[in-house]
Amino acid sequence: MWNSNRIALEARLHERQTGVSEIKAAERHPQTVVSEEDKPELLSENRASAVAEENVAFAYAALLADQEAFRTRLEREKARVIEAEKASLAQVLLDSTDDLERALEAVDVSGVRDRGLLNLMDGVRLSLAVLYKRIGDMGAVRMSTTGQRFDPAFAEAVGTVNVTDPAQHGAVMQEVRPGYRVGDRLLRPAQVRVGQLTRK
Repeated sequence: MWNSNRIALEARLHERQTGVSEIKAAERHPQTVVSEEDKPELLSENRASAVAEENVAFAYAALLADQEAFRTRLEREKARVIEAEKASLAQVLLDSTDDLERALEAVDVSGVRDRGLLNLMDGVRLSLAVLYKRIGDMGAVRMSTTGQRFDPAFAEAVGTVNVTDPAQHGAVMQEVRPGYRVGDRLLRPAQVRVGQLTRK
């Protein structure tokens, strides 16, 4: 559609320019006789052609500007959709890593003597490493919260830890589940335990 409109405008512009050139050529060449009576009419037509040419050029420029704006909007929307899809897939992978992390934590490694179970645990750790790499490739970044002031915009308090140092009151003392973000977008909040000041 854009190409057909563009071709039509270029053809119209060419026709106008050709008409103006013919009038000017008639005035330049001696063999072309232009009577005094015809000159006002030719000048009027020349001015009309110049105005028409300017209008066509303006319409053509406006068409190109609209086309560029449409392309920019399309690219922006495409990038937004891709980022949303990546964030959605990263969230699914994070849920899987949580399950595997809990499975590893449930095993008391110090009491394990079964070589097969130890090999299985090593395989789970390798799978976790691959999953975390895939999550990072999708633009997901792990947020650091431990030791920082608790911020409900990025973390969810799931418990408290008794502290005697006033500087630790309200600070994140333990990260139960890490939080992630994709760009400026929060993918999921961290789950943390916050310091609670106790009197001696």
